[in-house]
Amino acid sequence: METLTVFEKYSRYWPSIAITSAVLSVIIFGTYWYSNDILIAGYLRLAAFIFFALSLLSFFKWKDGQVKIDLNLDQDQRIKLTYFVRDRFITSNHLNLDDVSAVEVNKMPNITLYNEFATGDRCIRFRSKDTGEWSYLNKVHGRIIPLDRENANRVTEFIKAHLNRSL
Repeated sequence: METLTVFEKYSRYWPSIAITSAVLSVIIFGTYWYSNDILIAGYLRLAAFIFFALSLLSFFKWKDGQVKIDLNLDQDQRIKLTYFVRDRFITSNHLNLDDVSAVEVNKMPNITLYNEFATGDRCIRFRSKDTGEWSYLNKVHGRIIPLDRENANRVTEFIKAHLNRSL
């Protein structure tokens, strides 16, 4: 049984972003509290909320951690994808290589505003022989796990090598 392990694209800056945003949120809210000008108070309130939301979202990303994906090929030409976060099992699914006609690295689908800014994120798509439709390989609970270009190419080469053997 062959195994390949890759990790989600994850920034080491999440902790500093969370802490800096929280501190800025408190400072700006304190400034708003002592502001006498109505227009400036509104801007400060908005800025404090934005930094609070940014600190909350980045704290959740920091708390969740990086997703680890194990790809295991069994004797039946099926790849079992197992997903872990902080060494905790999340879920697993199977990809039958007999049902795959093509696999490719692609840009992340544009479903969030974050994907507008993070243009370097990659995902892996495969085409089904039966339907001819493209599906995403690294999809967990409706979320497509972003990979960097190197890890996405490693997964694609792993699948293509075994895809050619099954033909």
